[in-house]
Amino acid sequence: MTFPERGSASLDINAAPEAVWALVADITRMGEWSPECFQAEWEDGATVPTTGGHFHGSNRAGTFEWTVPCLITECEAGKVFEFVAPRGNPVVTRWRYEFAANANGGTTITESFDAPLINTTGANANFDGRYEMLCAATETTLQNIKAAAER
Repeated sequence: MTFPERGSASLDINAAPEAVWALVADITRMGEWSPECFQAEWEDGATVPTTGGHFHGSNRAGTFEWTVPCLITECEAGKVFEFVAPRGNPVVTRWRYEFAANANGGTTITESFDAPLINTTGANANFDGRYEMLCAATETTLQNIKAAAER
């Protein structure tokens, strides 16, 4: 049995794209949005998001915890924020957030992931239902970003 390696979700938020982007691109706040990533910290003296910037995220799924180095691969205020976990080729996971003004004067945010190793033998030893976990985490993350942006 094979499972998809990609997933995405979108949500409308009653806030400007630049404001929503600023929340997401502040990786030190990722623990507020994500049910899996409980902490993220800048590396190499970085303090603001920029293409090529490095940070690491600390994650938890059930009782399993891990820390992963991340590299920002695309970063344009109000439009896109993307990062990868670059452990080899292909990357372990790519997360992308896209921000678009919508007809209601707010933002449509789309969060997507590409996890090319999710179906690799042995890759899911600690993660039965990993694809479903990632999809559920994406939905929860967007709902939490929406709540914060609309406060």
